[in-house]
Amino acid sequence: MKNVAVGLLVIIALLAGSAGPAPAWEHRGHRAFVHGFWEPRVFLGPPAFWYPYTPPPVIVEAAPAPQVYVEPPPAAPPYWYYCESPRGYYPSVPQCPGGWLQVVPRTGPPAS
Repeated sequence: MKNVAVGLLVIIALLAGSAGPAPAWEHRGHRAFVHGFWEPRVFLGPPAFWYPYTPPPVIVEAAPAPQVYVEPPPAAPPYWYYCESPRGYYPSVPQCPGGWLQVVPRTGPPAS
């Protein structure tokens, strides 16, 4: 008798766990059917397999290298190159045997 009662309880539990809502209530009464729809079932029992506990991965970010600002050297002032023999400025005089003289150009308006 005890075996029959246990068997009936198991059958009732399986039927109750596998019973789902009627398809008419599936989409709030619209009677739409989606192919491949699967309802989760209740399963009472031990899981089929266990995953071992693994800690979350450790993310290590290296500190960024400090930014180094290198200031560019100041721009050299523009020079004109003058030759005394023959008299004239570069590029009008292509060669100067006595060496070139650096001359600061005039920046003001021309004299009248």
